[in-house]
Amino acid sequence: MTSNGGRLARVLSVLVALGAISTLVTLSAGAAAAQDAAAPDNAPAIHAIYLDHLGREATAAEITRFAGLGITLTERDVQTVVLGSPSFYRQAGRSVSKFIQALMMETKGRRATRAEMKELRDVFRNGPDRRPAARRLVANRALAMTGYDRDGFRVSRIAVLRTERGAISRIDVQLNEIVDLMTDSVQVTIDGRDITGELSRRRRGTVASLTPSTEIFRSGRVIASVVKGSDPSVRADKSKQIAPARDEIFPNVRVVAYYGNHQTRLLGVLGETGPEAAAVRVKAAAARFDEPGRPAVGAFEMIATVAQGSAGADGNYSAPSRLEDLQYWIDVARDEGLYVILDIQPGRSDFLQESQRYESLLKQPHVGLALDPEWRMYGDQRPGQVVGSVTAEEINGVSAWLSELVLENDLPEKMFILHQFQTRMIKNRDAVIDRPGLATIIHADGFGGRAIKLTTYRIIQAEPPFWNGFKLFIDEDTRMFQPADVLNFTTVPVPDLITYQ
Repeated sequence: MTSNGGRLARVLSVLVALGAISTLVTLSAGAAAAQDAAAPDNAPAIHAIYLDHLGREATAAEITRFAGLGITLTERDVQTVVLGSPSFYRQAGRSVSKFIQALMMETKGRRATRAEMKELRDVFRNGPDRRPAARRLVANRALAMTGYDRDGFRVSRIAVLRTERGAISRIDVQLNEIVDLMTDSVQVTIDGRDITGELSRRRRGTVASLTPSTEIFRSGRVIASVVKGSDPSVRADKSKQIAPARDEIFPNVRVVAYYGNHQTRLLGVLGETGPEAAAVRVKAAAARFDEPGRPAVGAFEMIATVAQGSAGADGNYSAPSRLEDLQYWIDVARDEGLYVILDIQPGRSDFLQESQRYESLLKQPHVGLALDPEWRMYGDQRPGQVVGSVTAEEINGVSAWLSELVLENDLPEKMFILHQFQTRMIKNRDAVIDRPGLATIIHADGFGGRAIKLTTYRIIQAEPPFWNGFKLFIDEDTRMFQPADVLNFTTVPVPDLITYQ
């Protein structure tokens, strides 16, 4: 959405070059995007931003750098570069904590809260290896977090409407004053990815409504930015989180999960950080599996009941997690637009009994279930001494209960995952039933070299109506498959679920 009259605002691709975020696209009501370079028009605004944040005007070299991009800049684009610059970092005191506090003072006029400090430190820690790129990423997130605006102009609300299939049908951006589609520009992204489409006005002109030009099933952080007229300093930003489209998970999206237990890093990558940092990391991992028409959504696969080497008080050789501990991760996942999968390693208990421990969590719309037969023990078997197994009958008992839970509570479709790396692990697999309300996935596990992993996957792979999963072991695999490798599988199906352990 850009003006028909003066210059047409488009959005900077600074962060694209850093590999940190995709281009934000300016949407236009009946106008083509401008192709002319913007340096002469934007130089005064760029000088003003440098004066505001660094106490000096931009140098000729800095102006030339922006002009070389050949596109019109917006205020936030320049702010991202300026606030992430070495000059601002030095003025802040040359430490990450001081840098974040300085960012918050500049954009919000106050110090960062403990939660904001943690989130921005996690963004820096899990960002690009190049420190300047990481600082720009933190600056961009801080600007989004604070809803930076000037002159009392602001975005008061973002609403995202979906169809019955879960596709985004409309994005409404509500302002505190009337928007003029002939002169004002609006930019909308979801997790840094462009949203383009037709723009209209609602509610007497105070709501700009975007109808996407293609079906979109994205989730994550929505950022809406509005520039009034041709003055980039009169700008309002707002962000919100939207949950995944979960009516039918596959094939609308591909899911990319981090696996592990929240209490230890020994069981997988998920345990290496807290949930906020894990969300940043898994979103970055998922983005590499995006394909046109099939976006990738991140997930936490959490080992809820963990197999143990000792019998424990109940003699089951397994230990359940506390519901409140899991709920904290589930809450973060919901806020960040991620799925959660509760993984069961039952030891000498059974899958239904262990799954029912987490019924209150599984009633939440973004929480699914995984059964790991490797850790299902019988008789005097002990976890770690033998590869376990499960019958189709036991699996069907769990899926019947979970399907009923979904239908009775009017929940969207849930992932129901069966881990497997040997054919003997699921006895009589052909008898496993596909239940309504469940997307049942046969997940090919096992670590090793590329050839053995593909051979295992080829043997384990599922046929419709079931879906396929594939695990990548970050430390144990030899020449671990990269996203481009997985997306270009030819001798086996491209998996619908990819899990990193």
